[in-house]
Amino acid sequence: MIPVSTLDAAMLYAETPEMPMHTMGILILEPDALSDAAWGEGSRFDMARRVFSERLHLIPPFRRRIVQGPLKIGDPHWIEDPEFDLDHHLVHTSLPEPGGMRELCDLVGTFAASCLDRDRPLWKAILVEGLEGDRLALLMKIHHAAMDGGRAAAIAGELLDTTPGRPALPPPHEPWIPDREPSVPWLAADTLRTLLGKPRRAIEAAARVTSAVRARRASEPPEPSDETRPTKAPLFEAPPTPFNRALTPNRSVSLVDVPFADLNAIKRASGTTVNDVVLAACTASLRAWLSSHGGLPDRPLVATVPVSVRHEGDEEANRVSVIRVHLPIHLTDPFERLLDIHEETSRMKRRHRGGGGDILKNFADILTNVTVPWMLTEAMSLLSSQHVADRLPPLWNLVISNIVGPRVPLYTSGAKLTHLFPLGPVQQGSGLNITVMSVIDRLCFGALACSDLVPDVGELGAGFVEEIATLRARS
Repeated sequence: MIPVSTLDAAMLYAETPEMPMHTMGILILEPDALSDAAWGEGSRFDMARRVFSERLHLIPPFRRRIVQGPLKIGDPHWIEDPEFDLDHHLVHTSLPEPGGMRELCDLVGTFAASCLDRDRPLWKAILVEGLEGDRLALLMKIHHAAMDGGRAAAIAGELLDTTPGRPALPPPHEPWIPDREPSVPWLAADTLRTLLGKPRRAIEAAARVTSAVRARRASEPPEPSDETRPTKAPLFEAPPTPFNRALTPNRSVSLVDVPFADLNAIKRASGTTVNDVVLAACTASLRAWLSSHGGLPDRPLVATVPVSVRHEGDEEANRVSVIRVHLPIHLTDPFERLLDIHEETSRMKRRHRGGGGDILKNFADILTNVTVPWMLTEAMSLLSSQHVADRLPPLWNLVISNIVGPRVPLYTSGAKLTHLFPLGPVQQGSGLNITVMSVIDRLCFGALACSDLVPDVGELGAGFVEEIATLRARS
């Protein structure tokens, strides 16, 4: 058994029916003559099942599930599930005609809305046929407690090959051995051990947070003298918007893509970064959407931007920190918005390098060691059922993530991966998440929204594409 880290466990405790805590990936595969010959007539799902079966040993979290002690007082553990059955995780469906992106987005929204079953390993996949052009889609959702977006993106490299044929796959180094279900006395003893160690761990985590804050302050460069511009986002500076309210269980998605070469050209012409270009295009899209949904707020939006702090050999599912960035929706010129964002992200990155990269983990350590799991779970359920987010100012407006995807062409039995759209979870008080991923020569954009707060999320994807085209034309 493997103890669940505190940050990973926090993802479990935070989940409610209104706020599923899984990440998602939508893989688009383009079959050709080679793949049809490899699959055989009518056997695409059989081939997909065979691929998963042969490669499960490359993705250990796929056969691990959660166990927890009596009354949810002790900390959770991962076990190699003795009842693992692939048929509970991989299923098959077909899109209704005409099988376009609208129908696919509707299916993805429905798939995103439900929580994963805690009695089984925390992932599920759907092979979708009927997509226009005889293409296939593989929809995957994986609980954030099992892996963060960066690690989830790497799954494509484990499931797919770098050549069109079917190369021989080396067998696992060791046979998979499921764990025995832990006994109630063992879980009770572990719970007691956990409770006795909580005060010490909470003090140690508080000391780490204090040390990190001091190190960051000591390393911060002098701030610019221009007092008209904020240097960082105060805690409650995010303005209210239509999507900063309490969540419902309903979800909608937008999936679009643009040539990655366009972002590189914009980056070079402006002296910025690809991430800055992504943030600028998101800003323009949000500006247009807000203008048609009640008007622009009187101050910039605040975006939370995850930053990986994973080191080689890290086994924890989540190793991320965040920076908070102002999105200048008040600016009308596209390049002025881009340069404004570049100036701020440069400062935020310098501050972030000054220390505190593990600050989220340390805060999670404090929170989980001054409480017990059932208290956190009940607290989140109460906040959700009472719609507390409708009565509090938002801490941030939305999350925007940029994930590095596969850099080389990938195949499965000849079918080529053409797109991989990422989706991240939304949180109470922040009903919109935008995630982008570079996939060979494309940048894939995925927006997941609470559909009762953002019923027309497709407008955000269209606005992103339009702004990239505008910036490219002026580069």
